[in-house]
Amino acid sequence: MTGATLLLPLALAAAPPAGATVRAVRVEAEPAAGLAALAAIPTGAPLDPEAVRSAVERLFATGRFADVQVDLEHEADAALTVVIRPRPAPLFVGVRIAGDAVVSPAAAARITRLRAGDALWPARLERAGRDLALALVRRGHLEALVEPSAVPASGGALAQFRVRAGPRVRVGRVVVEGARAVSEVALEELARPRAGEIYRKDAAEAARERMRSRLARAGRWRALVELRETYDPGRGSMGLVFHVEPGPRTSLEARGVRLPPKLLAALRELVRDGGASADAIEAGAERVESYLRAQGHREARVRGTSAATLAGETIVYDVQPGARALARSVTLRDADAALLEGLRTRVGRPLEDAALEEDARLLVSRLEALGHFEARVETDVPDGGGDLAVAFLARPGPRARVSTVEVHGPPLPAAREERGPEELPVRPGLPYRLVDVARSRDTLLRAWRRAGHLDARVLPEVALSEARDEARVVFTIEPGPRSLVDHVVLAGLGHTRPEAVEREMVLRPGEPFSFERVLESQRRLSGLGIFERVSIAELQPGRVRRDVVVSVQEAPRTAWSWGVGYSEQDRLRGSVELTRRNLGGLGRTASLFGRGSFRGSRFQLNLREPWLFGRQLDSSLTGFWEEENRSTFDYSRKGGTLQVARAVSARTSLIVRYLFQDTAVYNLQVPIDEIDRQYRTYAVSGPSASLVFDTRDDPLEPKHGLFLASDLQLSMAALGGASYLRGYLQVTHVRRLRPDLVFVLSGRLGLAATFGAGSPPLLPLPERFFAGGEFGPRGFPYDGVGPKLVGSDGNFYATGGNALVLADAELRYNLTRALQLASFLDLGNVYPEARDVDLGALRRSAGLGIRYRTPIGPIRLDWGYVLDHQPGESRSHFHLTIGHAF
Repeated sequence: MTGATLLLPLALAAAPPAGATVRAVRVEAEPAAGLAALAAIPTGAPLDPEAVRSAVERLFATGRFADVQVDLEHEADAALTVVIRPRPAPLFVGVRIAGDAVVSPAAAARITRLRAGDALWPARLERAGRDLALALVRRGHLEALVEPSAVPASGGALAQFRVRAGPRVRVGRVVVEGARAVSEVALEELARPRAGEIYRKDAAEAARERMRSRLARAGRWRALVELRETYDPGRGSMGLVFHVEPGPRTSLEARGVRLPPKLLAALRELVRDGGASADAIEAGAERVESYLRAQGHREARVRGTSAATLAGETIVYDVQPGARALARSVTLRDADAALLEGLRTRVGRPLEDAALEEDARLLVSRLEALGHFEARVETDVPDGGGDLAVAFLARPGPRARVSTVEVHGPPLPAAREERGPEELPVRPGLPYRLVDVARSRDTLLRAWRRAGHLDARVLPEVALSEARDEARVVFTIEPGPRSLVDHVVLAGLGHTRPEAVEREMVLRPGEPFSFERVLESQRRLSGLGIFERVSIAELQPGRVRRDVVVSVQEAPRTAWSWGVGYSEQDRLRGSVELTRRNLGGLGRTASLFGRGSFRGSRFQLNLREPWLFGRQLDSSLTGFWEEENRSTFDYSRKGGTLQVARAVSARTSLIVRYLFQDTAVYNLQVPIDEIDRQYRTYAVSGPSASLVFDTRDDPLEPKHGLFLASDLQLSMAALGGASYLRGYLQVTHVRRLRPDLVFVLSGRLGLAATFGAGSPPLLPLPERFFAGGEFGPRGFPYDGVGPKLVGSDGNFYATGGNALVLADAELRYNLTRALQLASFLDLGNVYPEARDVDLGALRRSAGLGIRYRTPIGPIRLDWGYVLDHQPGESRSHFHLTIGHAF
């Protein structure tokens, strides 16, 4: 910005005539699109130097200009025309290597991380040159020098790197000093690089660390390995010396108590990896103390020392566990004993002081939830060990309910497309809780700050009745000044069109400025998947009207992947996928996938449009074709899906789609009933709609909330498919009974019917409803509930039906942070037609399960037992899968 700050005073120093006003503002730049709004200067008024300076700052913030010159043109009637002449910045278009050609232009661009459209400012060029020089040093050119510069070129500028690589250094002599003292460890074989190889610093450092690690694993925990380098410029060689100080053999033992082998192994690893330092030994002592106190040794003391022995050195942990304390009884005085449910302190379990403190805080929060706003809880536990009586002494204090809630202050300013105000946690009729008052204050404060009042204050006042059983809550709003967005400056756009960014922004000119809106805009832009980096900052922090700079770095537009594999069915197979992002600069994505083998092939095309017809409608178009020659049959399948999704609210989504799929099966060599139902000759073509309402706190591991999903699908012969109407409804309610216990109720209903002359009564087999297996009822095998027929091989095969009824209940108990136990009851059945539904014929099963939490959902193992067993059925089944049943 140096050029502008020098030219601007000179331009304004021309002393425009007294009373001269600005008639027009002209921007002389190519292309000038979008610059007029950024260079806005008030017309019809005297020239404001501060307005000119702000316009220059906004133009510089785009990153498109190296300099901005401002001139004044005087006219005869004392009017002025402000002429702004930006000079384009040197935008990166390629790399040129001058001097020693030891690196290719493409490799240099990759090393320096230069992207098309980057402005080649001196600081950016200097950093790129430094990165390239360091890369050459790592390749053995220890004397490499790189001089970067920007060279004008068509459409921008080239990043030119003048390289003087110098000699490429090779390793001369390699010595491992001190290795003979520990010859059994064989350190010499770890030395890298070897004599005659190109010298690489990172390889030598990695070899040094491998030597130290091998010595530590061999029992020499205090081992040190030092790398000494000797460079001979005349010969272009590097001598390497690995100086080894192996230290004594070290062992570890605990005295005073028998520790579990797993804990001892963890201690050895901790102290060994820490080089047997004082800090590592102390950390081990703290780990042992934590273990013992969790076992009820409330006064455990551990001291770690180092002692020399004939064999070397021993790390000794002197353990004084003290007496072990167990909870003989747990009582709560002066409060309902039901509040003790779910505490860490329980009868028969070890006593832990940290758990007692945590339980006391939990009891306070439970009393406050009942309206005891001054609740206090203390613990009464005898000192020492043995079977101890634990008592929590409650002082609930008065209990009050909220009588009225008032908000004093101006009305909250409305903003375009703004969501409605959140409901306050504190409401008349509910128990008075300090935490609700604090949350309500935060809710009001958040709403006012989102409306642009960044310095707003919310002052809560609580007036208790004389009997202290009612609370009148008043919130007083002091809004302070309102900050608005003046201009939005876009920087870093190359292929991306400005409207693709502007439509995702919730920070718009004239709208409120808030940091919540900044974060939301940044999240939405990052979610497009077309930018590697997104940052949003203020150009003039602290002003009432603020200019916002949105800086982005575009991600590579093209990505591809491939794979080769082998399977018994396909034999040798290969696949390739090509993805093209940001089509047309509007965030669209297209991908093409192809897979081929000796037995079949599959092709799939996907197109995604985040804004359909200029509205925020996330739409996609998918088309596919596949064929395969199997051992007992052949099939071909083609089809496509057009889908449009719309977020109706924060909790509700609507999905509308059109589906076409045509499957043909031929060359059958076995009876048709022995083939999986997805491989049947049928066609479906028609629209469908899904509505999803979800208030769950976590879709993978919910603790509370409601999930409702409905789907209606129509297929018609006139459109090329079978004629039927199919509906499905699922309702799941999750409720937390206590911190470690969750109760889930779920119901699923499916109804379908065919129509039209000549249509069979049942839907095509792949479109029917099926039940049984891991998603319920779980006492039965996969598809084991509902109508069946006997195949030509004498086995039973599920035929499915046009109607489905399922009802489930499940209790989930958190055994540990990672493990969860469950008990469940499932009821359900499948009926040939909707008119056949009979709730008295629901099949029943109950069972137990265990879940292991993972980042992608719980790994679930369920055992279900059939409660209404019928002849020929198995009484129980195990099911292993990922995710909850509902």
